[in-house]
Amino acid sequence: GGLHYEPGSVRVRHLLDILVNDVPPAEMKAQVSKPLYNLRVAPYFGCLIVRPAFQSVFDEPEYPTTLDKLLRRMGADVVDYPVKAACCGGHMPQISERIALTLIHSLLKNAADNGADVIATICPMCQLNLDAYQDAVNRRFGTNFHIPILYFTQLMGLAFGLPPQELGIGKEFVDARPALSKIQPEPPKAPRRKRPSKTELPMPPALEEVQP
Repeated sequence: GGLHYEPGSVRVRHLLDILVNDVPPAEMKAQVSKPLYNLRVAPYFGCLIVRPAFQSVFDEPEYPTTLDKLLRRMGADVVDYPVKAACCGGHMPQISERIALTLIHSLLKNAADNGADVIATICPMCQLNLDAYQDAVNRRFGTNFHIPILYFTQLMGLAFGLPPQELGIGKEFVDARPALSKIQPEPPKAPRRKRPSKTELPMPPALEEVQP
């Protein structure tokens, strides 16, 4: 084809890296017309993108947070997700279904235990595994997971006001529309703090909660 490549002349970057580190937060927020208020999202990186790189690292390999920051700029409620950098199994479903479903089960269970409405991925393979094999996980482990798996740019598109059908919403194996219906037009109100008593001595929070 007459093409030529000079080794070392091209730097490959993930879109998440560019959106978080090259686009000013204020410019990003200015594009948000329909914030994802009240939607609880588990940010899932997978095991590849944040591995220590040869020339550059754009996030912490053990506990990355760039996707968390991006989702919060979209108005989402980002839940704690300790397994965010764990492996989804990759092509393991074609090699060992038992091992693959065990890995996927761990990811789904952790999201469910932390109250996530959806899982946001940055890898198409991760999205496919967690979505397509969710029924198989339920059959094997006797669970009842119905957690939609969306690519992070789909959630960005919703926050930017794009029509859901243009983003492929509704074509998932686990339909995302019921979970997305939880999105509210206004941010949730912060819980009201109990006023301190003017007559009682102050109690440490942990002890105050167990008082009759």
